[in-house]
Amino acid sequence: MNSPIASNRSLDLYPIDYPFETLIARIKKNKLKLNPDFQRKYKWDKEGWQRASRFIESCLMRIPLPSCYFAEDQEGNHYVIDGVQRLTTVHRFFADEFPLEELTEFKNLEGKYFSQLGDYQSELENTTIRCIILRKTNPQYLVREIFSRLNQGAVQLSSQEIRHALYGGPFDDLLTELAERDEIKKFKLGKSGQSKKDSLEAEEQVLRYFALRDSLDVYQGRLSKYLDEYMERNQNISEQKINEFREEFHQTLDKCVAVFGDTVFVNTTKERTRQSLIYYDLLMHSFRNRSKESLTSKKNVIQSKFQELCQEPEFRSSINSGSQNKNSILRRRKMWEEKLEEVCSDE
Repeated sequence: MNSPIASNRSLDLYPIDYPFETLIARIKKNKLKLNPDFQRKYKWDKEGWQRASRFIESCLMRIPLPSCYFAEDQEGNHYVIDGVQRLTTVHRFFADEFPLEELTEFKNLEGKYFSQLGDYQSELENTTIRCIILRKTNPQYLVREIFSRLNQGAVQLSSQEIRHALYGGPFDDLLTELAERDEIKKFKLGKSGQSKKDSLEAEEQVLRYFALRDSLDVYQGRLSKYLDEYMERNQNISEQKINEFREEFHQTLDKCVAVFGDTVFVNTTKERTRQSLIYYDLLMHSFRNRSKESLTSKKNVIQSKFQELCQEPEFRSSINSGSQNKNSILRRRKMWEEKLEEVCSDE
């Protein structure tokens, strides 16, 4: 039964009970997308197959299963926004990727793969699970909201993982590609590089550049929402635009590295120096439309001016109080642009 949109806070959705056999067929045809890369990878095989096996055993015991949630794309395909671990388990078991282990009720099936289950194969194939379909008519921000709320358990997704799930396409692919730049991949990790990034932080950092590089007329101070909307608008941009974005990002990042070297995006006036997204946003924005030759020819002076900027009370105040609100960002840009003009005005 359809659920009409009563207000801008209501979801348009419908429930359907799918047998496992149908779900597996849809996964194989790519009509149902598990996208395990944005769901923090598969979690139920970390300590053997006990958890996955217990889930299969629960299905055989006909224990009611929690609902799965799917979102519908413009082509009518579905992608999983909640339930990917369960469906991945079924998919992998049906493909004979693991044997059942540490069962408590069906001990006669211990050590067996799906292909060895005999009559129990049909039992599992016919097992149904309630699936809630979010129609494509839903506003994207509502889909984001339900996605976020459903994933507030033990395996909570980051904002960028949710964007990656909802806005796959050429622009998302470009973010993944550009995130492989060493300067981005190793951002804030230090010289040892022993820390790990596993929530698409690098992709979000690239997204920040594109979203913040122009005027902030529509920016209301909520950076996460602003990035959501920017990615939604640019989800399916043309190949020509992708090429332009790619070249622009590489060139802008190259300019920053050429001027600041190993201390790029770092406030060197601090006793404990560390890269910061605030300096990244500021320098990438300010170098975008300046030539590499003019910047590198004055790099020593520019480095000195940047240190000077970092020590100014007004600049530090813009960082310490509401660093991502619109006024703070614009204040930092204005202060830095004035110093850059002092250096470059005699060109």
